[in-house]
Amino acid sequence: MSGPFVIGCDVGSQGTNGALYDADGTLVGSAYEPYDLSFPHPGWAEQDPGAWSTGVERVCRRLAELCPGGAAAIAGLSFGSQLDGMVACDAAGRPVRPAMIWMDRRAEDQAAAVAERISPAAFYGAVGANLDSSHAVFKALWIRDEEPASWDATSHLMPPGSYVLRHATGELRVDYSNASSLALLDPRTRAWSKEVLDAVDIDPDMLPSVDEGTAAIAGITPAFAEATGLKPSTVVAVGCGDEMAATLGAGVFAPGEVCDVVGTAEPVCAASAEPREDPTMLVECHPHADPDVWLLENPGFVSGGNLRWWRDQFAPIERDAESAGLGDAYDFLAREAGHVEPGSAGLVFLPCMQGAMAPEWNGAARGVFYGLTLAHTRDHMTRAILEGSAFALRDILDAMKNAGLDVARLTIVGGGAKGPLWRQIKADVTGLPVRVPSSIETTATGAAILAAVASGVRDSIVDAVDAFVSYRPDVHEPDPGTSDLYEDAYGRYRSVYDALRPVFNS
Repeated sequence: MSGPFVIGCDVGSQGTNGALYDADGTLVGSAYEPYDLSFPHPGWAEQDPGAWSTGVERVCRRLAELCPGGAAAIAGLSFGSQLDGMVACDAAGRPVRPAMIWMDRRAEDQAAAVAERISPAAFYGAVGANLDSSHAVFKALWIRDEEPASWDATSHLMPPGSYVLRHATGELRVDYSNASSLALLDPRTRAWSKEVLDAVDIDPDMLPSVDEGTAAIAGITPAFAEATGLKPSTVVAVGCGDEMAATLGAGVFAPGEVCDVVGTAEPVCAASAEPREDPTMLVECHPHADPDVWLLENPGFVSGGNLRWWRDQFAPIERDAESAGLGDAYDFLAREAGHVEPGSAGLVFLPCMQGAMAPEWNGAARGVFYGLTLAHTRDHMTRAILEGSAFALRDILDAMKNAGLDVARLTIVGGGAKGPLWRQIKADVTGLPVRVPSSIETTATGAAILAAVASGVRDSIVDAVDAFVSYRPDVHEPDPGTSDLYEDAYGRYRSVYDALRPVFNS
């Protein structure tokens, strides 16, 4: 390894994961720094923004110590940061209160009030995002309504990515993808939407300046250099949102390519050469990390979280075997579920344990097993959970097709990419080939790609992806022998959801 080197940081809600890469795309090392979440009331989720800064500093210092050429050989740094969070800061950039992060849903009243001034359809048409309290602008409105003293002290509104970027460089900027998570950016012009700013009554001077994710900031602050050991001349890319970084790190930036990010939740992101609108508003339109590409994106239904709940509550023998070092509990469950025929003998699972994001956005929906008989076993139920997530994925892909996108292939990343049975089920249900990157934790990789381009280590996004991303040889092709079974099972899944909609909404 001869360098130069770059660092990509995944600034998440549970910790920061950093990766050090050589210029040729070789992963040199990684580091992780956890931090805490706070849930002061039901529906609230907060974090100390200082934890992100400290986490990034510690991760970068450890990676600088790992670098074969020392810190002087590290040319670039970038961040893939959690989306849909709101950090209200004073004129000096200090937070006036804890950050409200992506899972905070306290701003339902604020979203409803905005819906009286602009229709959800008009809102979606203006900013490509749904009029939904998960987006950061509504969290800002909650501060304005409920904490007037904090609001009076607020000069700047920024997503987590901008806060971390300012800490590292002293500059207040936001890339297109992070800006879009505020639900204030027109994805076509990539400028703040006057229509929505007027509807929410937010002064655009409170927002960061908008720039490309690959834009270079020529150096870090003295304080950040001292804390990390990095050289003051280290170039920092403006960065992007974590979903966009994960998608880029999976090599998904060509039109028609889809990244399925299977963690606790399952965001689904498809690359598009132009901004598009989904008539059903199931998928949103956001700029990608690549400045020349957009994403059609569903922010994610609970997916791996359902399987973890199933393992924790109903697989004590498998968990004990894992504790004894005999194997992975998920692998034991999947092995038995693999003996069950496609369609789970008529059993359907709705993956709505924390509400639905497919086939519609419905926070009132709940998880359901339907069709249980005395002939069904736990293995049928395990397979039904895997199939339920695949059916929700099909809902999202169908919406992308309805928006005019020609969907060609799935790339699966995250912890859920490890299971071959789940990957094959998704190939069979969607009719698409499924591939997996060599590294399935791709958010830090995507950030490193931006750092490589901004610092001149690689010439372009295409060049950097070619160097940094590779794939496993075992591509899962759809099995045509299962198509009729899964078509029937998918129809049953949709019928069950449609029949229960009045119950959910009562």
